[in-house]
Amino acid sequence: ITQPVRVGDTSVRITLAESAVELDEVVVTGTAGGTQRRAVGNVVSRIRAEDVVQAQPIRSVQDLINARAPGVVIMPGTGQVGSGSRVRIRGLSSLSLSQEPLLYVDGVRVNNAQGTGPVTQGFGSSVISRMNDFNPDDIESIEIIKGPAAATLYGTEAANGVIQIITKRGNVGAPRFTLAVKQGANWFANPGDRIYTNWGPDPRTGEVVPINVYVLEKTGANREDSQGRDLFRTGHLQEYDLSVSGGSQDVRYYVAGNFERNEGVQPDNQVRRYSSRANLTINPHEKVDVAASVGYVQGRTNLSWESGAGGITWSTYFARPDRLYNRDGTFNFRRGFWSGTPEAYYAFEDWQDVQRFTGSLQLDYRTTPWLTQRLIVGTDQTREGNVELIERNDEVIPFFASSARGYREEVTRGVQLNTIDYSGTASFDVRESLRSSTSVGAQYYNRYSERVNAYGEDFPAPGLRSIDAAAIRRGGHDYVENATIGAFLQQQFGLMNRFFLTGAIRADDNSAFGESFDLVYYPKLSASWVISEEPFWALPFVNSLRLRAAYGESGQQPETFAALRTFAPVAGPDDVSAVTPQLVGNPNLGPERGREIEVGFDAGVLNDRVGLELTYYHTTTRDAILLRDIAPSTGFSGSQYINAGEIRNRGVELLARARPVVTPRVEWDLSFNIATNANEIISLGDPDLQFVTAGSFLEHRVGYPVSAWFEKRLVSAELDAEGGPINQMCYNGSGGVVPCAQAPRLYLGRPTPRYEGAFNTSLTLMGSLRLGALVDFKMGHTKLDGDRRVRCWFFALCRQNYFPLEYDAVEIAGIEGQYLNDILFPGDFTKLREVSASYSLPQRLTGQFGTDRVTLTMAARNLYTWTKYPGMEPEAMFLSTGSRGGQAQWEQNVLPQLQQFVATLNVSF
Repeated sequence: ITQPVRVGDTSVRITLAESAVELDEVVVTGTAGGTQRRAVGNVVSRIRAEDVVQAQPIRSVQDLINARAPGVVIMPGTGQVGSGSRVRIRGLSSLSLSQEPLLYVDGVRVNNAQGTGPVTQGFGSSVISRMNDFNPDDIESIEIIKGPAAATLYGTEAANGVIQIITKRGNVGAPRFTLAVKQGANWFANPGDRIYTNWGPDPRTGEVVPINVYVLEKTGANREDSQGRDLFRTGHLQEYDLSVSGGSQDVRYYVAGNFERNEGVQPDNQVRRYSSRANLTINPHEKVDVAASVGYVQGRTNLSWESGAGGITWSTYFARPDRLYNRDGTFNFRRGFWSGTPEAYYAFEDWQDVQRFTGSLQLDYRTTPWLTQRLIVGTDQTREGNVELIERNDEVIPFFASSARGYREEVTRGVQLNTIDYSGTASFDVRESLRSSTSVGAQYYNRYSERVNAYGEDFPAPGLRSIDAAAIRRGGHDYVENATIGAFLQQQFGLMNRFFLTGAIRADDNSAFGESFDLVYYPKLSASWVISEEPFWALPFVNSLRLRAAYGESGQQPETFAALRTFAPVAGPDDVSAVTPQLVGNPNLGPERGREIEVGFDAGVLNDRVGLELTYYHTTTRDAILLRDIAPSTGFSGSQYINAGEIRNRGVELLARARPVVTPRVEWDLSFNIATNANEIISLGDPDLQFVTAGSFLEHRVGYPVSAWFEKRLVSAELDAEGGPINQMCYNGSGGVVPCAQAPRLYLGRPTPRYEGAFNTSLTLMGSLRLGALVDFKMGHTKLDGDRRVRCWFFALCRQNYFPLEYDAVEIAGIEGQYLNDILFPGDFTKLREVSASYSLPQRLTGQFGTDRVTLTMAARNLYTWTKYPGMEPEAMFLSTGSRGGQAQWEQNVLPQLQQFVATLNVSF
């Protein structure tokens, strides 16, 4: 806005109107100085974190991202506080490697491990995400680039996309303090109706009866003292943030501290965490900017036993009538719970202690009017202490006799990532209408991880907790180091500041490549045309339109030792140490290569009342790494990693924004986003190889999605007079049926959503009251109900197990024959994710208290779910490593997503 003013006038007010398409916004691209959005040929999703956090009940970085960037899918594991999610961008693109995007904080690559934490004995409960170590209140914005077309300059490891977290910086002015106090609660919504009613014989009479142990426990009907107890409490959420920012033209600062203590709905689940951040920007010279960023977090997350290994959920979901009473009519000591009672499980302690330091130093040097240079040096250091402990405890002997003498397992993991990143950009006018920008850069990334594990069991006396106090002890130690070095050259031409053409090439070498594999090269080409600024543009209702297209490549390196021939230690003859072949290795092993074409447009319509952002992408992953069986005659058993597969992802992403009402008293904002993904394996490297096993019920099969569900599909059956299934027929894959013994394994669904999106709205009244709501959905995927699998298949706890003649014959045959389509269901859901009301006190009132701004926000989360999925929770899944947690939507014995209410008081002064 340009507005003439009179010298000395102190009452000037300049109001900026929000633009639906912000073409001049500077985004992070990997080059020095950043780049205007108008010059970038690919889509960059940007989340204004500060605005979202103030208005919504945001508890983590993943909450902040969820449903706000089309094509980015957040897949949560459990409702426990302190737990995290997996992040998928534009589908699954690998058969063997991680699917997680790279994570940067203020230009430094940081640890983005998912599924960390103590591993309980069983399936495991590793549900903590390192992404959530960062405090959302310290974040200014998040930028997401989604595939190889945008991530070429980030090189190897960037094929799954890049998430950039940009933390807050100080502004010129007097010190400004901000205090935020959050108080709230979370709870298990309607547990009495959602927790399963199981069936089984009453030991007193032999009659088949139902049991809902949650209801019995709450009413006290399963206790001799008849005192009711609620299995799930209302957990208290509390958080306190204090920050100060300000500075002069030469020195600006932002300093913040945070404390949070959050309780889950189970007494043994809570988070206690401290974090701090200090960002400093110095301008020692008119040509030099120095920005330092330091963040530190430490805390403890206590988790409940879960995810198949046991715990209150296991014992409650799979309650048994024959463990409610004894034959003589007295109460059974288990009170109907499957295994241990809640108080017995509380004797097990599982926690993760974390200490994390993230620091970066960025130097920007405007060497000449045409040359800008940037150097970033930083480190991210994480130390985890993951512990599972049960002291010697005679009280748990009736339930867990093998654990009664106690044990402690501790895994300490240290991860350090170091970043050195240099780039320089030379920009000059070739002629008046043509501008050239040449960028060069080089990066060095080093990752070092160390793992020490120790285990001890059989404590000689109660009260002992250390491994050294155990009678039986064992341990291990390992470390892994990986390094990447790369360089890029990029050339961009800008014509009339309207048309931009960019080409680049990057070369990388990684320590995990095979010794016979040379450098890998990743090219890039993109174009952007702001056609609405051309003189010939004649559509008045379309006030801005940018066309864009991009092609780019990126990659992902193999596992650190996958290319190497390795040997395992063994005890040889006469107990002399020796080695035996372990992995044959592959000296020709290289990275997976992702190639992507992306086209789309950004448009502002009706005087920027409506904004549209549409993108189509086509991504191909070649040289996908696959485990292949090798001949025993080589002397090495097992498998070998090879570059063999090809995977394709295609989809459309749409983001629409609208401001239907804009008046001095009322403003109404709407946004809608939707993304599609079609995922398909094109090849497994050998025409004769059409599929490989990817885990329980999962296959990588040519022509189908990665890690898809495959099994025989039961279509018809009959029941005999006793209710036993007979004449079972399965689909033959070509329109007919055959006896199930002769039927092939068929495709039963994909594990990740084909469609996802969200609807967001906010209404501002009188500039002070803001009402908001967010609804998101995920559709087109299939989810395995592991609770039904355990209840009906294994433990005979379903009513169908006892009264089969009252049910459909196909359902009974599915249970008896354990057919996968009996426990696979559409995982589609729509969730009322967030609702909020925020009120800012008038300035005439805040000034009386010496404050600049006072805002009170009342917000709720996960209020209602629309779904036909019959299990406990359509979002819950395993997060631990392996087939179930790595790719598949598999729910079993998991606490559902909790409802939350949070009240926030923000005061600035």
